[in-house]
Amino acid sequence: MLYRRALTREMALTTGAVLTVLVAIALVVLFIRLLGDVARGELANEAVFVFLGFSLLHFLPVLMTIALFVGVLLPLSRMWRDSEMVIWFNAGLSLQQWLRPVLAFAVPFALVILLLTLVITPWMQGKKNEYRQDLHSRSESTLIAAGLFAESGANQRVYYVESLNPLTGIVRNVFMQSRIDGQLGLVVAREGSHTQMPDGSRYLVFKDGRRYEGTPGQLDYRIVQFERYWMRLDPVAVAAGDAGVRAADAGTLLADPSPQARAELLWRLGVPVSALILAVMAVPLSYVNTRARRSYGLLVALLLYFVYNNLLSLSQAWVSQAKLNPWAGMVSSHLVMLLAVGVLFYLRAHQNAPRGRSA
Repeated sequence: MLYRRALTREMALTTGAVLTVLVAIALVVLFIRLLGDVARGELANEAVFVFLGFSLLHFLPVLMTIALFVGVLLPLSRMWRDSEMVIWFNAGLSLQQWLRPVLAFAVPFALVILLLTLVITPWMQGKKNEYRQDLHSRSESTLIAAGLFAESGANQRVYYVESLNPLTGIVRNVFMQSRIDGQLGLVVAREGSHTQMPDGSRYLVFKDGRRYEGTPGQLDYRIVQFERYWMRLDPVAVAAGDAGVRAADAGTLLADPSPQARAELLWRLGVPVSALILAVMAVPLSYVNTRARRSYGLLVALLLYFVYNNLLSLSQAWVSQAKLNPWAGMVSSHLVMLLAVGVLFYLRAHQNAPRGRSA
């Protein structure tokens, strides 16, 4: 019908515009945060855009949920303000009939969110952990910057280079201080480079320099002059934490009875379900008083979204801590919001009953 096509087109345009704005804002915020990590020496320069993509994929399901909610709410609110809804009600449409175009638009959108949470996000977490571990294992070579003192992740070495050739990776006039088992070592070399062997081991190779070894406060220093000095960079172990659960696929989570696995499954299934429920809730929330030209529903919609999101987070935390039954946690927040949807539809239907032919 005409109203379905018009509403679907407007919902698609609004949702796309809102999602574009949200993604742009998220990219700016995440980029600034990653630049802060680079400035503190916690992240290599080369990893900024890779981690930016990983972080965006992590937040994309939530951003899509917000975009869908707003994309349904704003077009219907505009139709209330322009009195189009009153005309459709007088033509015989009930409030419940607006659910058909909304669900026809929201269900495919929610399926995309489900694909992200069940397949794309776990794959992304696994790749992110692998990339992070690879960065940590070679962090001592990637953190070196010309004209700056750089400290290794293990806090055992300090580097300084005068110049760096970004094409060849060769550094000039190298200074390195190391402290191992209380013994201080200084290396001064004309140039240096990073070398990876066929077996995967990494080395810093210094050329034409001297090494000074000894104990601070004593005079028993040893001076060694060398043409080529090889120093092995040992891989740094990265703590996994709960990344194993976040990177697990849906089948693994279903087979794992631990509270952490159940909590992760609750979140992955809860986000697309919440997107559907919020899209349905937007229908009664879009009401605008055509006489006063005010929409308190927009404020209520914002409040209900934050309540819903906090309920999901709280349920996930309680399930993870074994304070709440997993199945109760999976359905409790959704049941509460479905009850709120039923109440809103009841109030709006009775409020609009005198204007239309059916309630």
